[in-house]
Amino acid sequence: MTTTFIGYANDKQIRYSSSSGGIITAIIKYLFEAKRIDSFLGCTFNVEKCCYEPTLIHSYADYELAGSVYQEMDLIPFVKEHLAEIKKTILVVCSPCLVKAFRNILKKNGLEAVIIDYFCSGQTTIEGTYCYYRFMNIAKKDMLNIRYRGNGWPNGIEITLRSGEMIRRANYSEPWSTIHGSELFRPKRCFYCKNVESEHADISVGDPWLKEYIDTDTIGSSLFLVHSALGQSIVQEMSSNNKIVVKSVDYELFEKSQRPSLRRKSMVSDMKSYYDLVIKIINIKSYSKWAKKNRKNMKRHIWIMNHIVRPYSSMKKMSKFGIFKKIVGKIKSGGARIYWKKKIGSIGENWYKGEHVTMQNPHCLFFGNNVGIGKYTYFMPCCNFLGTEYHPKITVGDGTWIGIRNSFAAIHGITIGKNVLFAGYVHVTDHSHGYEDITKPISKQPLISKGPVVIEDNCWLGFNSEILSGVHIGRNSVVAAHAVVTKDIPPYSIVAGNPARIVKQYNFETHEWEKYK
Repeated sequence: MTTTFIGYANDKQIRYSSSSGGIITAIIKYLFEAKRIDSFLGCTFNVEKCCYEPTLIHSYADYELAGSVYQEMDLIPFVKEHLAEIKKTILVVCSPCLVKAFRNILKKNGLEAVIIDYFCSGQTTIEGTYCYYRFMNIAKKDMLNIRYRGNGWPNGIEITLRSGEMIRRANYSEPWSTIHGSELFRPKRCFYCKNVESEHADISVGDPWLKEYIDTDTIGSSLFLVHSALGQSIVQEMSSNNKIVVKSVDYELFEKSQRPSLRRKSMVSDMKSYYDLVIKIINIKSYSKWAKKNRKNMKRHIWIMNHIVRPYSSMKKMSKFGIFKKIVGKIKSGGARIYWKKKIGSIGENWYKGEHVTMQNPHCLFFGNNVGIGKYTYFMPCCNFLGTEYHPKITVGDGTWIGIRNSFAAIHGITIGKNVLFAGYVHVTDHSHGYEDITKPISKQPLISKGPVVIEDNCWLGFNSEILSGVHIGRNSVVAAHAVVTKDIPPYSIVAGNPARIVKQYNFETHEWEKYK
């Protein structure tokens, strides 16, 4: 039977130095002093690597850190390597996803455990912290320590440099919020995890993120759930001995304080297609490197995920309610593909089409596998204009994703490679209207063209950009927002402006995007 409490450590120093309320630190201290445990799985900061590493401590005197560590660590392999150092009982503080694994490993080796997990919305890899250093213009060689939480509530990141200088930032302010929210540094397992807390832990602890506490509590309180008889006995003993101050509250308080995480994790099953797409996209090395380059790129990446990738995943969800049944159908049975293959030149597997997509002369359209098309997009191959016949062909390669309100117009051909990413409002055309004869309306003059358009693999076309006739864009290139491309772009280039010009190119010797000279 799970019971819900809110409270804090009676020791003012523990309460102040901890992330929120100091309940976990108070438990560590109490269990060591009561000789209920002989080991604790903690962590220590490695100055050379500029990151936290797991460590075993055998007395409270060796305990170094009170406060959260927003960094993924390989706890399971570490414990397996150091099983011989654990005599009987160990206290483990870990994420909900590791609780059952720790239970099994320790039980198998005849060891007892007190396990505390924390309310988890998703972890961040050490690369995320390294990215934070870079955004803050801090060199690793100058780092002495980093504290993500502690010294009041809610408090922020504190970085200590070897020079003695202290840099303080609010934990959820820029640039940390962008780094964490981008999901670029999130372990893959976090995308599919449904646990905010684990019922297999003895105690689950977190912050009471509610207005009444944020406005009034500057030192911190811990909101925690007790799941086991062992957890109940520890809380009761500590309360009786005035080690902690606690009061019982309704479970609804936990639900309210963790509502965003609970809502997101409850949707994991329905959002699987979205997370699959996210992982595929961030696994594209050229794209991932671009997205991690700076905060501006990372914010654009977040926009792409929310406004382009997420809508495609919703297609599958909405089809469950019959909204796209005739169009999407069941991919396994080939429903969508068969339905459209009667009209479209060719179509691959796992093909998604948004609402209100217009396809003129669909027999001229050829789509590969895993292609997504955003709503209100137009495909306009023109087969006849003013009595002149054309034989256009628009080809979209595997894994290409097209944002909302894009348009593609062709009288000859538009060839789009694999894994190309289109933002919203992108226009691609291989022709324009003639205007030489001033005695005729422009709409009555023949179409003119410099030739087909080719966009090679792994390119990214920014919001409201335009690609004109005869243009050939080389692979792994980026077209900035609002750019108008009038001439060929070599591979591994970034272009911007009207008319677009090369601003950066990738240097394979330095492995960096460098300004174009």
